[in-house]
Amino acid sequence: MVNRIKFACATDDQINFSKEHFGSAKKYLIYSLNLDNGEIQFLREIQNLTPEEKIHGDPMKARAVSDVLSGVQILINSFFGPNIVRMRKKFLIIISKENNIKKSLEEINKMLDKLKLLLNQTDNNVLYINKLGEE
Repeated sequence: MVNRIKFACATDDQINFSKEHFGSAKKYLIYSLNLDNGEIQFLREIQNLTPEEKIHGDPMKARAVSDVLSGVQILINSFFGPNIVRMRKKFLIIISKENNIKKSLEEINKMLDKLKLLLNQTDNNVLYINKLGEE
């Protein structure tokens, strides 16, 4: 049996992570990750049509984004807002200091054991990806 999970990358241009908070990105790129061999497969693009926040850190915004990304286990972006507290109850959060999505995906392949461990925890931690060349 293949051990696959789905993750969402927040983007405005399909190349780099969004410079906005995760929930304010224009779209989400959904990928499948094989935790056994690191194979990453692009699945689809989802437009972010969730309503604007009424207040900063609006819980309704967090709920709407969670609903749109149902079936996804990991969220990746360079920036998250105050709703990160709510989102990490449902998702593993990865904050990438590398803005380029493709380069960050290459780094994910080096983290398979850590991802497996964190995905089995009930209270998800936040994982970081450094820029390439940084330790």
